[in-house]
Amino acid sequence: MPGKGPSTKEMTQLINNVMGHNVLTEQQLKQILQGAKRVHERGGMPAVLDYLMKVTRVDVDRRELEQFAESVQRNPQMGMDILHGKRKAPRKKR
Repeated sequence: MPGKGPSTKEMTQLINNVMGHNVLTEQQLKQILQGAKRVHERGGMPAVLDYLMKVTRVDVDRRELEQFAESVQRNPQMGMDILHGKRKAPRKKR
């Protein structure tokens, strides 16, 4: 199917590869995605970002995360390139 994204298995492998070790199982990713879908239905993308920050315990600036999400939404190929290691994620200059 054209335009179809990676499977849960592929996404799990890509995330673990990017992180350099196993940080996620397929089952964990499925649960996170199901939760994100429910949260999105209730509160849209801002609620999804809050949810993901909570469940992953990520230490990142909220505005930086929003900007990254918007960039990937505008250019999904950029997100896939980052996951496949073809491109580095943009970093905020301090």
